[in-house]
Amino acid sequence: MSQKTALLVIDVQRVYMEPEPMVTSDGDDLIEKCARLIESAREAGVPVVFVQHLSDDQPDDPVLIGVHPELGRAEGEPVIQKRFGSAFFQTDLEETLADLDAETLYISGLATFGCVNATVMCAVCKGYDTVVVKDAHGSSGFPDTPAAQMIDIFNGIWKRAGAALVKSEDVQFA
Repeated sequence: MSQKTALLVIDVQRVYMEPEPMVTSDGDDLIEKCARLIESAREAGVPVVFVQHLSDDQPDDPVLIGVHPELGRAEGEPVIQKRFGSAFFQTDLEETLADLDAETLYISGLATFGCVNATVMCAVCKGYDTVVVKDAHGSSGFPDTPAAQMIDIFNGIWKRAGAALVKSEDVQFA
């Protein structure tokens, strides 16, 4: 890759995965897909940036609100804490990305209709080369819209906005 790249893993926290996990377009495999992306990024020397949502209504349990333990956050990998939808709003994400010299962002995580959407749209508007891992972001279903359909709708919106889409199995960081 000619540009410096970073992988963003948004809000993959146990509090949002238990007792009912948010699912990807393929089913209950978000943790596995994100873990594979993280491993691939590390092997290629691509920085991994975790985003953690904090809110007043969350339980006071660091295991539930921290980065999901199955993702295996490595020492020194940044965790951007946020209180709003976009990982860019009132956080130090832009400074962290500037320190990493990141121009291309691969985005995965939770939730498709909320924080992932807000972050993807901000990344596009801020001029980042934005790549959504289209099967590695998750959603809950709604009464009239299953999760997979919701994910497809947002993937289409992001593509029209200028983001690239790639399947997790096709991501090549090298």
